[in-house]
This record gives sequence, C-alpha cells and structure tokens, in this order.
Amino acid sequence: MIALMILTMKYIQSCLRTLLLALSLMLCISESFAIEVEDLYQATIIVESRNNEQERRRAFSEAMREVLIKVSGLTSTTNPASIRRALNNPEPFVESFRTEADLLPSNPNEVTSVLREVVSIEVNFYESEIQRLLDENNIPVWSVNRPETLVWMVVEEELEERQMLGDDNSSASTRINTLRSFTDERGLPLLFPLLDLEDQLRLNVNKLWELDEAAILNASQRYQAESILALRIYRSLSGELLARSLYFFRGNVYSYEEFELSEEDFIRGSINLASNELSQYYSVLISGTENSVKVNMQVDDINNPEDYAALLNYLNALEGVSSFQLTRAHESSLILQLETGGQLRQLVETIALEPSLQEVVELSRAGDAVSMHYRWVEN
Repeated sequence: MIALMILTMKYIQSCLRTLLLALSLMLCISESFAIEVEDLYQATIIVESRNNEQERRRAFSEAMREVLIKVSGLTSTTNPASIRRALNNPEPFVESFRTEADLLPSNPNEVTSVLREVVSIEVNFYESEIQRLLDENNIPVWSVNRPETLVWMVVEEELEERQMLGDDNSSASTRINTLRSFTDERGLPLLFPLLDLEDQLRLNVNKLWELDEAAILNASQRYQAESILALRIYRSLSGELLARSLYFFRGNVYSYEEFELSEEDFIRGSINLASNELSQYYSVLISGTENSVKVNMQVDDINNPEDYAALLNYLNALEGVSSFQLTRAHESSLILQLETGGQLRQLVETIALEPSLQEVVELSRAGDAVSMHYRWVEN
C-alpha cells in the first residue's frame, strides 16, 4: 500500500511538472509578439587608442553609420550624398560618448592567453537629428516595436554529426554570439526554439538540413512567428564553406547562399536579408507627404487615467504619425484624429505589433474619411 501511494504521488508530481511546463510555454509564446528594441540610437566601436582624435572621429562616423542602418533597417540608407556628407562630419549628431577599456585574452581559445587592452567608444546620438536626416532623404524609419525572428540553425563539420543549435547550446556559443552581434547591429530581436521533443518531432535535424519548407513552417507554428530564418552551414576540414539560408515572411520565401566568403559574412548576409524585408514592410516616413491622410481612430476601454496616459505615450512614439488630437470622448471610448504620412498599410501593421491595442474593426476608407477602431487591453 505504501509503495502504491509513493508511485501515485510521483505520478501526480510528474503531471504537475508537465502542466507547469506547458503553462510556462504558453505564457512565453503569447508574450513573444513584439519586442521594444532598446539603444537604437547608440553604437559601440572598438578603437586603437582612447586619446587619438582621428580614431575618435572614425568611431563617431562608424557608429553613426550603424545607427542609421539600425533605425531605418536598410543597408542602402547611407547611399544619399547628404547622408555621406553627414557621416564625414558626425559631431553635430553626437549627444554623448564614453570610452571604456577592458583586458581581454588575445586568443579566447587558449586558457593561458596573454591579456590585452581593448578600448571602445560608446556613442549616443540625438534621436531627433537622426530622424530628421533620414526624413530629409525620404527614408522611412522603423519603429522600436519590432517582431521577433525565429531562428533555426543546423551545422555540420566534416567527419562530425549534424547538430541543431539553440540559445542554450554551449558548444554553439561562438556562432550564436556572432548571430546576436549582427542582429544587435540591425536592431532585430531574436527568438530561439526550445529544441525539445515536440520540436524534434516536427522538425528533426535531417529535415532542417534539407531546408524542408513545410517542416520548418509546421515547427514554427508553435512559436506564432511570422518572421522565420533557417540557416544551414557546412564546413570541410580544409575550411571550405557551403551555406544556405531561407527566410520566411508573410507567405514569401527568400533564399541566400554562400560558398566562398567567411561564415561570419554568411550569417551577416542572412540577417541583412531578414532585416531588409521586415523594415520595408513596417517602416514609415516621419513627416507628412503630398499624400498625407487624416485618420479617425476610436479606442475603447480606456477606463482610467493610467490607460489614457499609456495610450498617449504610445501615439507620441508611433512612427508615421506626425501629430494627433483628441476630438471626442464618450464614457470609456476616445476618438482621436491622427495626422499620418499616408502609409496606411505600414501604420496598421505597426499598430498590430502592440499587444495593448486589439483591432475591433478593420481600417475602412470612404472617400477622404479613414477610420480605425481598437480596444485597449491591459497587459
């Protein structure tokens, strides 16, 4: 009888652990809708000396280039002549900077590696000046609310087994860190799969190696991800690289391959592919254009001053909305008029990333009248 009771208790505990794991996963997935990206107007550049004026100027220029690409999401951002001139004279755009020095091993793979001083400059730029420069060149801005990109990665070293890499895989730390450094440069939030039994059943290592599109999309449904990046990397004993990636977004599939350049260049190219597609979809021009549109926006369930303040703060930061004003309030509903740049699809898609605003009625347009209807949901 005692043995039976012990077995019963163990079974109940096992069921509870399974239930808690499932609930945790549900919460994790439901919250992975969009991420507010921090430090978009900041970049850190390694320099040779902390006191060299020429090195500091170079760091300002490189940091500004990185910020412009990160804020717009496009690698072509620095092409216009006026932006190239600004990059040659970056000081007026710099709000602040600080220099740091760290002692790091000259060879991280050697335990007894000699330490060397690495100096870096962290540069912060005026948000308004960076946005003004982009706007003057008709370059849209990608808002701080950005969708996560789910990353599936499989690698094979010659004479070794294929391996799926995740965020908690210690043997893959170098590749994952490289991936993260490039996505940080582009302001692209990442989401890694759990690689548990359910993932393995939906997408095993061989299907991922084959870049089986149906299997990748099936496994990705669990994470409710629209932006999906799958990478396959093969490295021979001689160092030869054969790599290919697929990027899935909104029913489209884009491919990128690399045979000669470095693995870092392949990862960077794959990240650029994803970032360029996302930014073109979500970015909006800041100022109004000849096609600027006034939008009537109704928001229900504004039940207290905190909700009202949160809504106003969100609209103040919403890219593509140059101004807004409250035109009517009735009970818990507000009617606001937004002055937009006329890029309505991007505006709708950007708002869709905000979990506090849930669409009640799809955007409608009758002549010059444009209406949007949402309700406020506390998180």
